[in-house]
Amino acid sequence: MTTESYLHTLPLWGWGPVRTRLTYLAVFLVLSFLYAWLSDYNFATGTGNLSMVLFLAANVYFPFKRLLLHYRIKGVQSFMNRLLVYHIWLNTLSFLVACVHCYIALWGNYWLMLALTLMGLLTFCGFLMWIKYQPGHVKKGIYILHTQQLLFFVMLFAMLKGHYVF
Repeated sequence: MTTESYLHTLPLWGWGPVRTRLTYLAVFLVLSFLYAWLSDYNFATGTGNLSMVLFLAANVYFPFKRLLLHYRIKGVQSFMNRLLVYHIWLNTLSFLVACVHCYIALWGNYWLMLALTLMGLLTFCGFLMWIKYQPGHVKKGIYILHTQQLLFFVMLFAMLKGHYVF
């Protein structure tokens, strides 16, 4: 069993030259900051809105994957691989923006801390899966933890409950 991470084989942001990827990333980050700054009443709620938009955009991957499996659509694996890369980066950015939102918001509660902790746990487990963390007994547990829907729905419930949606 090897302990290499295979990071050099994984695309960072789509495909293409590094300069193009960095340009797209810089434009995306500037637009994200402007959205958070100008979108709502204040920067705290703007970062919350940005985190929500990134989170929703990142997790389009799963309903799309379920539809492809259900209807047995073939020949879209390269598109799904690219969508997985976006899932990884957008969820990571969503978690980082959620941390900023939590830090600058004027209020908080246990539900929100639970949601942020679960979001961090899922993001960290996803990152370990992305770098192909090797120890076999840990790898299977990380995969099960990251892909189970119950934890995802508990996180969503805690997020909604913490923001007094219900």
